[in-house]
Amino acid sequence: MLELNPLDILNIRKLETMPPHFCKTKIAGEDRNYRDVTNWIKSKLTGRYCVLQYPTVTSNDKFQTATFVGFEEQKELTFFMLACPYLRRN
Repeated sequence: MLELNPLDILNIRKLETMPPHFCKTKIAGEDRNYRDVTNWIKSKLTGRYCVLQYPTVTSNDKFQTATFVGFEEQKELTFFMLACPYLRRN
């Protein structure tokens, strides 16, 4: 049976800005990784979240994209960090 998430129906689950009360972490910033992580969050978690990409300057003055992921609930961040296969480095 398909379960509907009220936050998805009201289109308020994925936020465009990161509220200060969200639990957040920085992850690798590849475009493919960004889409895969977002799809994984949509399918495995149920709470509100935010995924943002920011350009950052590295130590040798080059630009690199940093991706930040935030969750409203700490337990979802913990599950994300432990279970998401796209966070593992090869």
